[in-house]
Amino acid sequence: MPSIKYAAGLAAMLLCSLVVQAQATFNLDDLLALTAKQTQVQTTFTEKKFIKGLDAPIESSGELSFDAPFRMVKRTLAPRPETLKLEGRMVTLERGRQTRTLSLDDYPELAVHVEGIRASLAGDRSELERAYRAELTGTDAQWKMMLTPLNEKAAAQVKSVLLTGEQADIRSVQVLLTDGDSSVMTIARPKAR
Repeated sequence: MPSIKYAAGLAAMLLCSLVVQAQATFNLDDLLALTAKQTQVQTTFTEKKFIKGLDAPIESSGELSFDAPFRMVKRTLAPRPETLKLEGRMVTLERGRQTRTLSLDDYPELAVHVEGIRASLAGDRSELERAYRAELTGTDAQWKMMLTPLNEKAAAQVKSVLLTGEQADIRSVQVLLTDGDSSVMTIARPKAR
């Protein structure tokens, strides 16, 4: 008859095996299924841009909102007000009294900055893979997704976009440009859904 110690050890090994299997099976479809459940996200952000030749990063902060599946707004409040609205394939930038509207189809190098976040939030795998090669690592509790632009024009400017998160929440977005400049946006936990 097996000892209690042996049975406890066997149970612990089985539990560890199940945890490892659960972690190993977390994939892009699982992540996008989590994020697709969010129809609205409202949160805040802080961002640091690291630019060659500057002694210190440029810092900004503000609010982010997402209304599934196609509307995303980044409202910078500091150091000066600026609003970037993404609706469908159109981007509107408002700075003071100036407003500029562009189509993402005409500017793939701009699209690469925003489409990875929006497609991830919307849980839209086809849109995500239309623009990027996506590599996901980690578990649902803590994951990283490396996005590499597929468009030649975009890839000439953007080396990669790294999203990190927990469950359905994107917690940071790091953009690495081919010239060595980069930015890191840290995203607060979304407000109650």
